[in-house]
Amino acid sequence: MPVPRTVLSNLENGRRTNVTVAEVLILACALDVAPAALIFPAGYAESVEVVPGIVAHPMRGIQWISGETALPDGKSGSMGKMMRTALFFMRQLLQAKTRTQKAMGDGVELHRRALETDDPAAADAYEKASQQQFMAFTEGKQAAEEWTQALRSGMPEMDMEPIPFPDVDPGGSITIEMLPDVYKAMAAVNTWDRILAKREERESGTGESPTS
Repeated sequence: MPVPRTVLSNLENGRRTNVTVAEVLILACALDVAPAALIFPAGYAESVEVVPGIVAHPMRGIQWISGETALPDGKSGSMGKMMRTALFFMRQLLQAKTRTQKAMGDGVELHRRALETDDPAAADAYEKASQQQFMAFTEGKQAAEEWTQALRSGMPEMDMEPIPFPDVDPGGSITIEMLPDVYKAMAAVNTWDRILAKREERESGTGESPTS
């Protein structure tokens, strides 16, 4: 539904202080920002009142909205309740699929580098790293299959109904949970880039010779 000009005018002038969920989504689309950025000012405030009586960092509120973490209220059972939902299972499935896609891409790229370099040490390092990525691909694929099966079969002990078609495309996105793996891959590639840079320096005469 469109947002009337009167609504925008009232919001800008402070005559109206609340908006509906539909209006938040429409405004976020019009401004080309994430809806959560309109709800919690991440980057602009150190803390916000997520809900009445619960104050936390804006990112904690955003993670709660997305189902990434439990409500930051300090209750011991919050995380357990969140993990007994189909949303939690779906997030795990998406993360497994994303890791699988990235591992395959990294493995192919590292294998290509191993074939193209004429430095035996670098080629060996590239190939070993490539095989590790292919192993990660296999593990990620298995994990994705297990989460898919869990969603399709349902979890009676968790009061979770079966979902008929849980297969979704992660779209190449990288989640917060994946960042450690990404950093490791980046660090490894940077190390091998330095190996190749040193070899090029030696060949061009700008660096130390192998016998020096």
